[in-house]
Amino acid sequence: MRNMEGVFLGGALSLGLVFSQGVQAQDCSMAKWNGAAPTVPAAAVGTPQSASPVARYSEFCGLAVSATGYVQTPATSDTQYFGRFYVFPQAVTGTVDLLVAYSDTSGASPLFKISYDGTNFLFDATAASGGTGSAPANANLWNLVEFEFNSDGNFNVWVNEDWDFGTTAYVSGPSDTFASGSGTVASVRLGAPNGFTSGKVTYDAFEAHRTTNVGSLIDCDADGSGSPVLNLNDVIAVISEAFSPNTLASGQPDCDKNGSMNLNDVISTIQIAFP
Repeated sequence: MRNMEGVFLGGALSLGLVFSQGVQAQDCSMAKWNGAAPTVPAAAVGTPQSASPVARYSEFCGLAVSATGYVQTPATSDTQYFGRFYVFPQAVTGTVDLLVAYSDTSGASPLFKISYDGTNFLFDATAASGGTGSAPANANLWNLVEFEFNSDGNFNVWVNEDWDFGTTAYVSGPSDTFASGSGTVASVRLGAPNGFTSGKVTYDAFEAHRTTNVGSLIDCDADGSGSPVLNLNDVIAVISEAFSPNTLASGQPDCDKNGSMNLNDVISTIQIAFP
């Protein structure tokens, strides 16, 4: 991960959060969360090869929501709030608020929100006297959403930024910029805090910073090394997860972002590692 200052991670059976100014390891303890626990799919998120998308885009912990439910950060006070999360929408009917930031801890005073309407991601900071924006989303695939809230300037958002192994650089996807408005982030809810009609949304790798952008993860970096150069270790990690029901790679093995691990991911990793 790039510029890591704090990490948010949600677990389906044991929801957790790491929230600090220093780099810390993943924490999946219920004590780190508060809020309304989300609905969990039949197959535990974090268990490979389930019938539904598993939160294996990059981390062991994940969060899945149907209808309503959310996890909420502990109280804080931030005039700048930079975040990133991966989301996999399935058969969503209506509009679902994926992430809502509030100026209080009770959820009565929203500042900005990120939503999904079945086609696009919608960004709205009008509650903070800011503006609105949008960017296209990919249904039935993992999507990356990065955002930057500055209470004295702009709200910036990027969708599906990706690592290009050919140029060894990040390639920006659709983006938008509008007035962020003003206010202080006191709490954030991830999931579906306002509910939605039908379908399911699965989350992974929720991370937030106070002073710098988070950035995307490197696709196919299955061993979690963070190296832009794939090697045999990544190939072994992908093969192990794809064909062993109880093995989880430590990095991001789902190369095609379709929510399942199979031969296609193995082939993609081999082709990148050994062109």
